[in-house]
Amino acid sequence: MQRQLVIILLVALVLILLTVQNPNPVPLQFLSWEMQQVPLIVIILLSLLVGIVISSILGLIKQSKLKEKIRRLEREIEELKQPPVVSPDETLEE
Repeated sequence: MQRQLVIILLVALVLILLTVQNPNPVPLQFLSWEMQQVPLIVIILLSLLVGIVISSILGLIKQSKLKEKIRRLEREIEELKQPPVVSPDETLEE
């Protein structure tokens, strides 16, 4: 938990320094979309936000797959705990 807090604070510090040192707006062009005056920090924050959203979605997908695997393995364990079913014919043969 403390490690995450330190990382978050370092990222925040870097963004604050970047904002203070780069106050000038820059032109932005993406495919056919174009903006003339966008502050650099807005571009950086949007990029950061998109990265967070994408990694969160991928993490949730992986988490749901792992939960399903855990459920399947727990069912398997429960099945293995049950004593084997022996038919009356098999007991007579022994």
